[in-house]
Amino acid sequence: MKEAMIIIRPKMYFPTKEALDKAGFHSMSVSEVIGRGKSPVQYDGDEEGTVRHRLFAKRLINMYIRDEDVQRLIDTVVEVNQTNHAGDGKIFIMPVKDAVRTRTGERGIEAIM
Repeated sequence: MKEAMIIIRPKMYFPTKEALDKAGFHSMSVSEVIGRGKSPVQYDGDEEGTVRHRLFAKRLINMYIRDEDVQRLIDTVVEVNQTNHAGDGKIFIMPVKDAVRTRTGERGIEAIM
């Protein structure tokens, strides 16, 4: 079982959600976040040499998926979001040791699927 943290541009949320639904990925949590990657430092035009580290609006999608579905998830997200420009997003995949469904006590992959 894996956790996928997917960071995308806000305007790409609905196309990404639609593509994930079509690919069979239905369960997700979504947050509005701000942040920045390693893009070049921007200079403020008011004072020469003033450094600004601008934060940008993003969407964070958290999903829990089966190990065998990781590459299909990555391919789906990349296909929709790749423009070959800085800011297209990131996908982080992390292992999940266990999950428990509070209502039933189910554990592991059965608790999230």
